[in-house]
Amino acid sequence: MAEFMGKDGFVWWQGVVEDRYDPLYLGRCRIRILGWHTEDKTDMPTESLPWAYPIQPIISAAQTGVGISPTGPVEGTWVVGFYRDGEQAQEPVFFGTLGGIPADPADSSKGFADPRGDIGGPVHPQLESLKKDAPFSVLTFNSERPERNIPYHPVEIKHYLSQTDANTALYPVDPKIPNNKKNLSARSGKLGSLDGSVNVVMEEQMNRSTYPRTEYLGEPTTPREARGKFGTPEVEYSKGIHAQKMKNFGLTGGPAGFKTARLEVIRDNTGKITSQGPGRWREPPPISLYGAVYPYNHVHLSESGHLTEVDDTPNNERLHRYHRTGTYEEIGSLGQRIVKVVNENYHMGLNDDHTSIKGSKYLNITNTLDIVSMGGYFHDSGGSPIKMSAGSFSMKLPGSGQFFSVNPDGGIIIDAGSAPITMKGSSLNKTFTDASQTDTIKGGFTQKVGGIYSLEAGSISLATKGSTGITAGGALNVLTTGNITETIVNASIPPAAAARETLALFGDINFNSTVGSVNLDCGRIPLTPGGTGLLSSLSLTPSGISMSALVALTTFDLSASGIELKALGGLASVSITGTGIELKYGASSIELGPAGITLKGVLITTEASGINTVKGSLVKLN
Repeated sequence: MAEFMGKDGFVWWQGVVEDRYDPLYLGRCRIRILGWHTEDKTDMPTESLPWAYPIQPIISAAQTGVGISPTGPVEGTWVVGFYRDGEQAQEPVFFGTLGGIPADPADSSKGFADPRGDIGGPVHPQLESLKKDAPFSVLTFNSERPERNIPYHPVEIKHYLSQTDANTALYPVDPKIPNNKKNLSARSGKLGSLDGSVNVVMEEQMNRSTYPRTEYLGEPTTPREARGKFGTPEVEYSKGIHAQKMKNFGLTGGPAGFKTARLEVIRDNTGKITSQGPGRWREPPPISLYGAVYPYNHVHLSESGHLTEVDDTPNNERLHRYHRTGTYEEIGSLGQRIVKVVNENYHMGLNDDHTSIKGSKYLNITNTLDIVSMGGYFHDSGGSPIKMSAGSFSMKLPGSGQFFSVNPDGGIIIDAGSAPITMKGSSLNKTFTDASQTDTIKGGFTQKVGGIYSLEAGSISLATKGSTGITAGGALNVLTTGNITETIVNASIPPAAAARETLALFGDINFNSTVGSVNLDCGRIPLTPGGTGLLSSLSLTPSGISMSALVALTTFDLSASGIELKALGGLASVSITGTGIELKYGASSIELGPAGITLKGVLITTEASGINTVKGSLVKLN
């Protein structure tokens, strides 16, 4: 050819993209070119426009398997290029786009405009074949509402802490009526989350306009984020991506922020603690990071609402990557990094994962922390305490049946199976607030105490199935503020010869009663007072000593007033008092007193084998 780029022929042109669905996937566009194509689509329909090749930047290899996708322009984009075949004008090439300030909406009936119409126009040409050849499509297909098949920014994204509120927002009229809202947190086909997660509801555009979009008329085509806070108009936090971020700022943590497990101590100027409670950390407000000023912010904003920012604004340098659903990562001017994920977050590593944090790390989890460590778990607190607060706590060794459990219903359970439990330390302190404690031991139980063993209880009950022995290397002292009762059944077969035996190798055996009595009974009737044994009894009281035998057939009484001995139920008696001595047997008696001796009886006989002498100053007979 006679005319081509680089020799004699070079023809410039500018035009408007009307079709970008290149069947060869080369980034070609059908472009209506000023001066070459008519505005009347009946004379030159979009389908008749030649395919224009894009010039790709030097940073793209433009080879299969390597390079940058040449898919920037959209319908309605003004581009500039040239014909590489010169005046023949059959091989257009475009290399740049032309921005501006659109004033009027596109007229799809005419050329040099977005041909899709106000409700979306024609469907993507590959979409119909995908729908027929496959059970599903990567692209969302809606044959009844083709306008929804056009990529578009979402209208609004809202966060709900309640599933009920989320369902109300999703279906304000009737759950059976489809709408343009969806729950991004839906799992397993169920709306919302049942585990306390935040329900993120996205509202899509019901009707999607052509380019230029009607809500941006009168504004420069440069993205608002690139125009900065002082653009024309300035970036507003009432709409757009920044508005979405600000509306959902801090909702998950609440106004007070996220709680920490460690208590936060606040002191005054003197060092005195003024308050103490759970610590808090807060999500940084997005508005605090953004401070772009034109022309330092380099922005890539996609059709559906994805955003990438490389902001070089002095003192506000940022990196920002935003997904249309509200998931984003942002690095502020001071190096602070914010990552917010509106749905599940996955982190997989096929080798070691190393994390080093010189400060503190805070994890705030609404639901469950589940850790599976196949190689073991090691924690070194460096001498600092480890504190845990939980409704219950349980550790189990797999396959051994051994576990340690702490829970409000079952208390603390330590199960070592058939293995021993060993506790070592300088001391052991146990405090139980409940009224009961049970130790169940199938084998022997031995306690070795090197110092003093002290046992204090409201009451003590000891019961054994076999013998009980107490051995004391020193003295054995028993002190009780109440009484001591012993019951010896001696039920062994044959019974022991002595039901109770006390042996003292050296020293005395003493029974002392400061105020009360000391009673020894044989044949005592239950519930009768001591010293009343039917067979025999010995009673030591503050008033004296009393002995009896054979149902009181024989008694002996010793008191301050004297001594009295009775036999044969009182038929024979000896009485020693302060007034004298009296011997009695039936009707006979001998009385010895300070004044003399009296003998009484039915028959008195005085007999002597020798001399019987009767002396007195006066002797009376009969």
